[in-house]
Amino acid sequence: MLAILYLILCAVFGISLVTMCVPDTARFFTACSPSKSVVSKIPPVLFTAPAGIIVGLLLVPMVNYYSISILNLAFDGKDTARRASILLTFAVFIIFTGLNFTARMRKSHKSSHSLDRKDAGFIPEYSSTLTNAIYYGICTVILTGVASFLMFYTYRISGDTLYAGYSTFSDLAPHTAMVSSFSKGYNFPTQYMHFSGDGIQYHFFFYFLAGMLEYLGFSIDLAINIPSIIVMVCAMTLAGTLAVLFSRRRAAFILTPVLVFFRSSFNFFTQLSELRKGGQTLGQAVQTIIKSNNWYGNTPYDNWGIWAINVYPNQRHLMLGVGAMLVLIILMTPFVRRMCISLIKTRDGNSGNGVAAWLKTFAGSREAWWFRKEDPLNPIGITLLACLIAVAYPFFHGSALIGSLLVLMIMAVVSETRITYIAVAAAAVVSSFIQTKLFAGSASNVVKMQHITGFVCEDKTPTGISNYIVAVTGLTLIISASYVIYLLVRNILGKKPVYREIIYLSFLAPFVFAFNCQISAEMLANHKFIQFSLILVDIFVAGALAEMFVPPVKVKEKLPKGWYIIVRTALIITGAALIFPLTATGISEWCVYVNRNTSCVEVNTQSNLVKWIEENTAANDVFLTPEWALNRFFLAGRPSYYAWPYYAWSAGHDTDTRETIYCWLIGGSQNNIDEFRRYCQERGIKYLIDDPEFFGFEYPNGAYYNREFFEQNLTPVAYFPEEATTIYQIY
Repeated sequence: MLAILYLILCAVFGISLVTMCVPDTARFFTACSPSKSVVSKIPPVLFTAPAGIIVGLLLVPMVNYYSISILNLAFDGKDTARRASILLTFAVFIIFTGLNFTARMRKSHKSSHSLDRKDAGFIPEYSSTLTNAIYYGICTVILTGVASFLMFYTYRISGDTLYAGYSTFSDLAPHTAMVSSFSKGYNFPTQYMHFSGDGIQYHFFFYFLAGMLEYLGFSIDLAINIPSIIVMVCAMTLAGTLAVLFSRRRAAFILTPVLVFFRSSFNFFTQLSELRKGGQTLGQAVQTIIKSNNWYGNTPYDNWGIWAINVYPNQRHLMLGVGAMLVLIILMTPFVRRMCISLIKTRDGNSGNGVAAWLKTFAGSREAWWFRKEDPLNPIGITLLACLIAVAYPFFHGSALIGSLLVLMIMAVVSETRITYIAVAAAAVVSSFIQTKLFAGSASNVVKMQHITGFVCEDKTPTGISNYIVAVTGLTLIISASYVIYLLVRNILGKKPVYREIIYLSFLAPFVFAFNCQISAEMLANHKFIQFSLILVDIFVAGALAEMFVPPVKVKEKLPKGWYIIVRTALIITGAALIFPLTATGISEWCVYVNRNTSCVEVNTQSNLVKWIEENTAANDVFLTPEWALNRFFLAGRPSYYAWPYYAWSAGHDTDTRETIYCWLIGGSQNNIDEFRRYCQERGIKYLIDDPEFFGFEYPNGAYYNREFFEQNLTPVAYFPEEATTIYQIY
């Protein structure tokens, strides 16, 4: 199937590019970790495969999209441009893949001849043992199973019906419409399907990818779910890999996704306490929580499930943004560690004017700003790879791009090779400017930066904000901060680089940003920045737990055997005891997710209305419809002039003005058919769908749907008695 080949092309090209840009994974892992022995614990594929797949899923669809847009200018037949673009995309990336692998082989051949025995022995090799293979294999299977359940449980086709779970259908409504617009419709130039004629301000490239997969043969549920599963597994694999690199403990690999999937919060304990006070026994209270189908609301919008596991099936492109962020962080980590090592050497090697020498190393040396000479890490390749990610990033997930830049900005302060950070930032800014100009008119239509303190806290005093943070994050920040302080003390005493501590601070940058800046019409959208930080901070929490289960070797060496057994037992018990309070709220929210989504919104995928629209209307014809959210109409891939307005409003469109015009139109334009037709023709609104749902909405200022006006003045072109729906052609 062509859809599968498309995904394989993305993966193979991306992996070839990553292996070319990061040719020596073992050396790269050594540069990321406080101990070179960690290399024996992590197979290189845990970085090259997920990073490569993420990169491929960013670059291939982006080139595919723009090639369609360009070819569209040359071909009158729109499907011809799409078909030609697919052939061109396959040809281009097959060639690039071949060139990447050829370049990689040449580098490998050159390195094998230039590497002496001493240098070769310095870098350990991965220990390909049966234990490692089984452990990482089982972890990957579990991750894939969890991701598959999350995605298919709330969005699947069975028979002729598309089922969308109650907790996810709202967000999946505009995403479904966007996917269909690229597979069944022809959304070039691209517009928001629930708000036609105003460009698009929402990052939509992930849904273009899904649209192409549907066009190439997948059903729409597979087209959305398969890439969602892939990017979730890749992102969690990268997070787990970074946790192992930082902690040197294999257990951190699986602990990281566990902490992400089962988030920390005090909600479970607060809810349990309320139920007990209400007269329930402990067993009854636990049963109530397990059987609940509503998110518990302890802080503003908690009852929307904004922190729950529900977020990931809701926002299918979120994990792609997280994955790209993790690739960038991992790529830059060696440069932070190198600077910290250089600063230690400078301090220890200067007995005289140490401050001047330290400042020179920090800000005045070549390595502080430029690439090291003959650097085996291949910083030019790393810079190229990071810049390509930054170029593709903006319209895959704009918030994740901003979050990434915030993290990298802090990392760059204490880092070598700052030219790489400058190049990445420049690539991101230029690409964002150009693409927002093309899609949304200007960057100001997408990002409206303003200083607002306190996120959505009701009490915006320092005390109120602190209480909110503790309530939302539970033990996550407490444990991670304690672990980082422990690392700081240990590294200072041992004269080791404190790069992990600096990276931890950089992980908090999106969190701080969320409480001080608003960049969109909806302040609640900032919850994504908080979520980015919490996912990253979970890497340190996983490291802390992993070190409790397997204490450092030096502890065993310094303590008598009896004391070591006591200390290790105490640490294991503490680590095990922390698992429950760290995951209890997450477990309860999984119960809500399962219970709530036993009920679904159902959409008929074989609707005669959809078939008629696909066969009898042009791909870019606009329809005047009820304020539909998730409706069978959007499976046809046609845009609505004004559908459910919350989506368009939260994406930055002017829904107030459009609502006024919409009410004027559906009310019959003051009984003036000529004015009605004139306006519709100017906006490309060619059809009206007369549906009973027009009468299910409340319109402002006494407006109403004037069915009699349209029956008297428009000619019906299709009628569907089983749906009591008529389609009128306006002009």
